[in-house]
Amino acid sequence: MFLTEIKKHAVPSFTPFKKHSVPNKFGLITNAFDDALLRRLKTLSPPSISLSWLSKAVDFLAFSHSEARSLISNLEVTALDDSLATYLDDSVKLLDICNSVSAEIERLRQRRIVLAFAVHLLRDGKLLRARETLTEWEGRRASGFGKADNAEVLVRDLALGLGSTPRGKISSVGRVVRRTMYAVRLVTVFVAGAVVSAMNGSAETVTVRTPAEFSWAESLNELESAVSGELKRLFGKEAKRKGTLLEEVDDVATRVAEACEIAEEDTERRNDVVKEVEGAMGSFSDGLEGLSKRVNEMFHGVLSNRNYMLDHVRVRA
Repeated sequence: MFLTEIKKHAVPSFTPFKKHSVPNKFGLITNAFDDALLRRLKTLSPPSISLSWLSKAVDFLAFSHSEARSLISNLEVTALDDSLATYLDDSVKLLDICNSVSAEIERLRQRRIVLAFAVHLLRDGKLLRARETLTEWEGRRASGFGKADNAEVLVRDLALGLGSTPRGKISSVGRVVRRTMYAVRLVTVFVAGAVVSAMNGSAETVTVRTPAEFSWAESLNELESAVSGELKRLFGKEAKRKGTLLEEVDDVATRVAEACEIAEEDTERRNDVVKEVEGAMGSFSDGLEGLSKRVNEMFHGVLSNRNYMLDHVRVRA
């Protein structure tokens, strides 16, 4: 779960739904959906890129998928609309992204074990071994999903799909479904992109602008710009340090560097620094486990949505 600036591959402007052409009862349904997303979106204040903020973003994404399911359940969907079929395809990509993020979280857990061992050595006064371990930990600071992983490619695929305009006449129900699925894809590209970029230490972004017809468009576009700017500040060419610099990880890295510098100094100062490292590691651990929980919840929620939508349409077909 790589943000999207597609300047070389511009995403066409696409307005999937015109409010004036939809009966009032469907307008009320779409307004309720938009209002729910807007309220939740406003809880995502402009970020410092941290594990904690990524957890909130993933929670928002899971919420948007859940709201879409609720909306579909209230409509008389009698066939597998093209947009629903696209959602089923997109959701497979999102599940793959979740697996990639979970694997990266596990890798960070392994680094946390190394750090805990270094702290143990420091406390026991085994300074040379502690220094070697801390240096090893610092050397592994750079994060990333690995060259063989396709998480960034999957996010790009999701973003490019936003330019695919469905064809043919559709019913009022179909318009609402299409609009909702388009909204979910927009949010998915934003959140999945942000998580992948942040954990991969990448400043590269794919910008997808939300159409003004959505009441939450301005909020999401502003947030996306803020995230893009922060990623460039952290990981761009002008950044002083490279590799993953999520807020909690950066704090641990700073404490580790201090511990390496004073490891051979007096015991009292060393103990103080060890406590600082332990405090930073606690925040790192809490943030990591929080993100892991949210990613797992979203994975199972999206999987459930896929099954629900398939069964729902089959029953009504």
